[in-house]
Amino acid sequence: YLKLQNTTPEKEQEIIEFLKEQRVVNWLVSIDGEYNLGIWALTKSIKKMNDLWKELLEKYMDYIDKRWLTIFTKVSYFPRAYLLEKEKNLDEYTFVTEQDEIKLDKTDLKILKLIAPNSRISVLEIAKQLNITPKTASSRIKQLEKKKVIVGYRTMFDLEKLGYQYFKVHFNLHNLTTEKEKQLRAFIKHHPNIIYDNEVLGGDDIEIEVQVKTLIDLRNLLSEIKEQFAGIIKDYKYIMFYKEHKYLFFPG
Repeated sequence: YLKLQNTTPEKEQEIIEFLKEQRVVNWLVSIDGEYNLGIWALTKSIKKMNDLWKELLEKYMDYIDKRWLTIFTKVSYFPRAYLLEKEKNLDEYTFVTEQDEIKLDKTDLKILKLIAPNSRISVLEIAKQLNITPKTASSRIKQLEKKKVIVGYRTMFDLEKLGYQYFKVHFNLHNLTTEKEKQLRAFIKHHPNIIYDNEVLGGDDIEIEVQVKTLIDLRNLLSEIKEQFAGIIKDYKYIMFYKEHKYLFFPG
């Protein structure tokens, strides 16, 4: 997260454009709350992330009031059950940072780069752009799915047009036991408006991402969590994501 200072709208946009151009930056969003920008970067090493920070600070130190860096160790994504107003499908997509590296050749990488920004691209179009046969393209994609390189496909929504707002909630816990954490994680997984459950180093104990229609809906959800888990919720804070500038799961 970044909290900016002494910026004009033009300077803030310049910082946003700089971050959008960075290959390792996969998600960039404007925030309403304690910070101004949220940045999600996918890198193979801490050094690459550190290099980005150094370059950012070298260019824009005078405009950065404070920063908060955390490392995701596990990210669980759940389907948006609230859109269908039915019981939540408990399937989840999980991303874990420490996994054995899977070797990919140039064709696999090219396929992923085509699919990442447009998961609806056809096998025929992939084959045409890469000068391979449709059979080869289809086989490659199936192998990537089998190896869990591709773990799922998602439809992107304009939440504002659907009348929803996007929040992230950070919880600090105490008196936590394995059983209580299991119960809290189960609640998170089953709630239709919670779409992410993040485990991090350097952040708060539990971080969830929520999509609801109003701030009152968010407060009602937080009240429900506090009531059910009063013995372990020490405190919490939330921020609102209000404008996405970049969203791409596959590193550039």
